[in-house]
Amino acid sequence: MPEIEKQGQQLVLNFPAFPEHVFANFIVSKGSQFAYSTAKAICSGDAYNTLYISGGKGLGKTHLLLSIGNHVAEFGKQALYVHCRDFVRKIMENDEAAVNQMASKLASVDYFLMDDVDEIAVNPVAQEKLYFIYNSLLERKNKIIFAGTLNPNQLTTAESFLTSRFQWGMTAELNPLDDNAMTDIIKKLSCEEGIIIPDKIMAYLLNRISRDFLSLKNAITLINRESYQQRRKVSIPLVKSALNLP
Repeated sequence: MPEIEKQGQQLVLNFPAFPEHVFANFIVSKGSQFAYSTAKAICSGDAYNTLYISGGKGLGKTHLLLSIGNHVAEFGKQALYVHCRDFVRKIMENDEAAVNQMASKLASVDYFLMDDVDEIAVNPVAQEKLYFIYNSLLERKNKIIFAGTLNPNQLTTAESFLTSRFQWGMTAELNPLDDNAMTDIIKKLSCEEGIIIPDKIMAYLLNRISRDFLSLKNAITLINRESYQQRRKVSIPLVKSALNLP
């Protein structure tokens, strides 16, 4: 989530924000279909109240969180995004002003979104604060969406009173991209970079790049740079040179 981190460690993020993150441009694969569907469903007032999305780095957790926030904002709902790292940092700094600011915002929020919630496990005090926030929001029938690399059962260093809350509602997992999704993403990224990736090069890349969005984006950027520097069309030798492949 580099774009958000570059914004400067703000504790909360209101919506609409980062308009490039919407459901319409989330590339759905077999491994993400259920998580995508549950993320869209929680935008409905009649759906479940809590959702926990898990999955490896670069598979789209932040994209789905921001898509939820942007979507509900279109219909007049208040959504609040918090990155767990910032939340824990403010707790550890004993920054009561920042935490109280977020608490006051939560009084009127309809959707509470916390990213990388795994990081709550390093701080017992932060876990207690989040537990209190969770219960307060649920009492008001607000929507709560968490995203983390690990699923709730794997958060063995977190307190059980909190991990049990994570499992109360719907849980969904993002799995590595399949070939069709990989191909769609390569096409999308190459179009954005203004380069042409032939089909045989796409097939070559499928077996040589990690199956997550960030790895694909980095690869296409490097290929584009190499193509520009060499002033050559994209070929397998050029790709090998750009990505340092044998």
